[in-house]
Amino acid sequence: MTTLAAGQDRMIGSLRAVLVIAARDLQRQVRRPGLLVSNAAQVLFFVVIYAVGFDTMVGTVDGVPFSAYVLPGIISIQVATVGITTGLSYAWDREYGVLREMLVAPVPRMCLPAGKVVGTTAIVSVQSLVLLVCAPVFGLRPPVGTIALAASVYVLGAVVFSLLGLFLATVLRRVQTLQASVQLAMFPMLFLSGSVFRPGGVPGWLGALIHVNPLTYLVDLARQVLIGPAAAVAPIGLDLVVLAGLVCAFAGCIRAKIGR
Repeated sequence: MTTLAAGQDRMIGSLRAVLVIAARDLQRQVRRPGLLVSNAAQVLFFVVIYAVGFDTMVGTVDGVPFSAYVLPGIISIQVATVGITTGLSYAWDREYGVLREMLVAPVPRMCLPAGKVVGTTAIVSVQSLVLLVCAPVFGLRPPVGTIALAASVYVLGAVVFSLLGLFLATVLRRVQTLQASVQLAMFPMLFLSGSVFRPGGVPGWLGALIHVNPLTYLVDLARQVLIGPAAAVAPIGLDLVVLAGLVCAFAGCIRAKIGR
């Protein structure tokens, strides 16, 4: 009985630590409005250039207005960008000693990355819901149930790319190296995901790159949920398996790197 009580206390303490770390990251986001504005400006850039600027030129894709076709991809880009920057936040905490203070707390070490994932997921959930509610502006009118399902997809995406960012931060110890590596990886990943074009019409070598890109499966899953399977890259089941597999792989690597 004592062992069971001790296990429960440890679980409660771990959960409390995760929530404290998540709340700290959320407070930091609120206190840095410039970062929120820059994220909103990035989304606005993609909306204006792709959803509006190319809409009249491209017309429709598989019978869907181009602006509606690219909306799931634009939201996915935002999810991936916010998620991967979680690793940079982790690296700065490690650089300036905050991480060391957290690691001496009597809780499992995995609570720190878990808390950061929870905080990022909360931010992404709000941002994606705002964009999904604005979907009629882009010619897409999903029912409430579809909006909720799509938001769940983006939550899964936030977990995947937060863990990817944290994995990179545990492998690359220097903040400057991490920043350069993230910038180097982001643009190919964003533009080779089929987020703003139809993946089925590309050459074979480019299609191979698209299929090894983790963001491709988030874009494809969200697009199938919001629009339908007409322009699918893979079956919904495969998208889910790949994303869930990435969660397990990145979480396992992080745990192996930082310990329990």
